Amino acid sequence: MEKKIVSIILFIFILSNSSLQQVFQLVKLDGNNISSYFFNHGVFDNKFSAGNIGGFEWPKGSGKTAVYTAGLNIAGFINTIQGFKFAMCSASYFGEWCPSYIPIPHPGMEGLPGPQPGFKIYKVIKNLHGEFDWNSWGLMVPYGAPYTDVNNNCQYDPDIDIPGIKNASQTIFICMTDAVLSQRRPGEGFGGGVCYPYFYAEVHMTTWCYDSLNLNDVQFIKWNIINKSDSNWYRLLGSIYIDPDLGNPKDDMIGCDTSRKLAYCYNATNYDSIYGAAPPAVGFIMLKGFKSSNTGDSWLNSVNRFIHTGIGGPLCESGADEPYSAYLCMQGYKNDSTDWMDITQTPYRKTKFVFSGDPETNTGWTENKGSLNNCGHDTTGTIITHPGGYDAHILLNTGSYNLTVHPGDTTEIIIAQLIARGTSNLNSVTRLKQYADSVWTFYDSIKGQIEFINCYQQTQIPRNYFLYQNFPNPFNPKTTIKFDIMQISGNETQDVQLIVYDLLGREIQKPVNQQLKAGTYEIIFNGNNLPSGVYFYKLSAGDFSMTRKMILIK
Repeated sequence: MEKKIVSIILFIFILSNSSLQQVFQLVKLDGNNISSYFFNHGVFDNKFSAGNIGGFEWPKGSGKTAVYTAGLNIAGFINTIQGFKFAMCSASYFGEWCPSYIPIPHPGMEGLPGPQPGFKIYKVIKNLHGEFDWNSWGLMVPYGAPYTDVNNNCQYDPDIDIPGIKNASQTIFICMTDAVLSQRRPGEGFGGGVCYPYFYAEVHMTTWCYDSLNLNDVQFIKWNIINKSDSNWYRLLGSIYIDPDLGNPKDDMIGCDTSRKLAYCYNATNYDSIYGAAPPAVGFIMLKGFKSSNTGDSWLNSVNRFIHTGIGGPLCESGADEPYSAYLCMQGYKNDSTDWMDITQTPYRKTKFVFSGDPETNTGWTENKGSLNNCGHDTTGTIITHPGGYDAHILLNTGSYNLTVHPGDTTEIIIAQLIARGTSNLNSVTRLKQYADSVWTFYDSIKGQIEFINCYQQTQIPRNYFLYQNFPNPFNPKTTIKFDIMQISGNETQDVQLIVYDLLGREIQKPVNQQLKAGTYEIIFNGNNLPSGVYFYKLSAGDFSMTRKMILIK
């Protein structure tokens, strides 16, 4: 219960702080049997109530909740002028994301001042024209808000096009960033408190649901995460932190199904004091994991879990309040980098997927069989069991130690949160897995529609001019130079120049000297006939100019 106390304290702090009251926003997605809350700082399934009540209610209107809180976390390394620096942005109980966007050119090492006007959670409901944010949806279309392009003209026409995910009963959208200093806070719950460096990530979060019978107990969430900095992100990891309180929070157990990319929580016994007999099971599917231009999908790299030390568990399983231990947990380790051990194998086998067996058939490694009490990189120890359950927390992880996200690249996470009830606490897990299969089938049928969630993004029309850092850098002898040209009102094309200079300021090459339409361009610069050294390349368009440095090493 320690984290619940933390969230209550933070909630009271918000209400007493006038500057934060202006940006506090909580919006409910309740377009089917699930009612869940979304907070504009990156947290969801959290009601922020002083009564310790979760924010994922099922069935809707029952007052019974299955999840207390959840949120998006990213962590990795950035190559700054001081060398490689670790960065993290957390969301577990309050959230370090801020409703805003990253202006281009980005503001260097400085953080953004805070929430930007017009940046908030937007919500639309199918067929309710003019209600909620229907009329203002177009403000967020340039930032990734989805819509159906009815007249197929690749622009948003508010009186013709339909805001939201196609056929969804409700859609919520928000654009956020990590680059606001005032939003960072130690004691976030999972990681938290890192102020520099920023990722300069712009996150477009879309969540939606359907009211058809076979989709009544599932919601979908998508995060598009864009590198708006001029530096690579290295070893990038992403995690969905989940505190599932399935009715009574003290009688939960967890598990995962690697074939379905599913993590779940179920009741330790066949009776829960809130849900009664045959309590349900709640789960989270990673439908899509991190991807960048240099890797394929990394999908689900691990499923981790935390417990509270008050129930007799080892300290290395008690959570990760500071950023680097959180990063270890995001890789599938315990908080001191100790491996989890599958105790059903002889000898015990290292694993990054906790309790991957089947509870109803009792095959494989399940909670009922216990876990190894090991810390300090030990691979031996006594077996601990929790027959009555406990307050469990889950990490659903993606990314890898080899993942690099270049400036301008977009990577994304798509998950589904779902719930099912069977004839017993264990049969509920089986029903949840069967429901997960149906969700996968549906997602496979629509994923082409949401790969690009609006036409504006498909056409790649930049909002500003921008010159990206060349890649690779240093290079030998070729490198890619990428730049954005924004639309100028009344002009279809404009004069654009890209010039390469040596260290003395002498013009070496002019790779671009022509009229260009608005868009994103890439050219290959070949330094085959040049000596090793430092060179500069400058983009000029209208009144805009921007220069960067590159290094040729032969």
